Amino acid sequence: MPYPVAGLADAIGKASAVYASEGLTHVTEAGIGLGLIGRSPVEAAAYQLARERGTLNTRVELMVAADNLHPLDAHADDDIGTGIDLGLRTGFGDDRIRIGPVKIWLDGSLIGRTAAVSEPFCGHDHDTGVYQNGPEEMRDLVVAAHRAGWRVAAHAIGDSAVDLALDSFARAQGAAPRPDVRHRIEHAGVVRPDQLARFAELGAVPVPQPHFLYAVGDTMAEALGPDRTPWMYRHRSFLEQGLRVPGSSDRPVAPGAPLLGMQSMVQRLSRDGALLGPGERVTAEQALRAYTLDAAWASLEEDRRGSLTPGKHADFVLLSDDPVSVDSDRIGSIGVLATFVAGECVHGADALEDTPWTTGPVPVPVRPQARSSE
Repeated sequence: MPYPVAGLADAIGKASAVYASEGLTHVTEAGIGLGLIGRSPVEAAAYQLARERGTLNTRVELMVAADNLHPLDAHADDDIGTGIDLGLRTGFGDDRIRIGPVKIWLDGSLIGRTAAVSEPFCGHDHDTGVYQNGPEEMRDLVVAAHRAGWRVAAHAIGDSAVDLALDSFARAQGAAPRPDVRHRIEHAGVVRPDQLARFAELGAVPVPQPHFLYAVGDTMAEALGPDRTPWMYRHRSFLEQGLRVPGSSDRPVAPGAPLLGMQSMVQRLSRDGALLGPGERVTAEQALRAYTLDAAWASLEEDRRGSLTPGKHADFVLLSDDPVSVDSDRIGSIGVLATFVAGECVHGADALEDTPWTTGPVPVPVRPQARSSE
């Protein structure tokens, strides 16, 4: 049973207030419409309604769940056999609400030991997880979406699912070359050393969730065992391949505050204090870049947001301390004093009452400590 649009708009408004309080100026909704996590077949209308009400405090990129794709009777010259009505695809919208990639689920979860892995999970001699559908069927869907002009966000957690995603991207580019398309692999939870170079070769964007390491890392490490734990939610290895890695949370599986994610990138500590893959730790500067410049780049919007640069949106946050300078165990507890979107204060106006700033346009840059958050 779908949720009513008005109720969804209420929830979106409340959620975006939380996002702003955490220093987020842009979020990606990982699957609207029909399918695994969609709430209504007309879910995009709820985001439009929240915007019209003035309660949408963040820029939003909407992934469309693959269940919404269906055959289209377009002209043969268009090479579009599968899509959504009217031919809408990645990039439709504006700087406040935009259609992003099509979300295609390839496998299950690492927590539930349903991710598709090449070697069995520890304690389960024959359990190598599951695919959501037949691998060839899912490859065909990736190729069809690519042909129709979509960027693809492939949910792939286990290393076998990562192989499937990479193979599908290669087949898609072979069938219909598109330069710098920036297809994504959501999670890339278990990546073998031999798979790293292929990410770079194909220009695939890995989107790991660093705070998983703290929130559920002990459970995931138990499922994988000590030999595979260093392959889990990599970061430094991707950077060493020349890849750009956006910050991500997969909220509500783990808390979505970017400062918490940054701390996990730097420390890679589990809730029980285990150090998970120390070779994948990054610097605080690299973690900050993941949630700003690299997050914008992953959405093909590096020319509009991600840094305090003349000509870009005036999206930024004021923090109580500098995440690059404090001890790593303090990054997650830094206070978000105020959040600005397009120069307008969407959180923390009370904290600015004793400053010359107003809730109207604010000159940029503000001060060296002010850092953007995406």
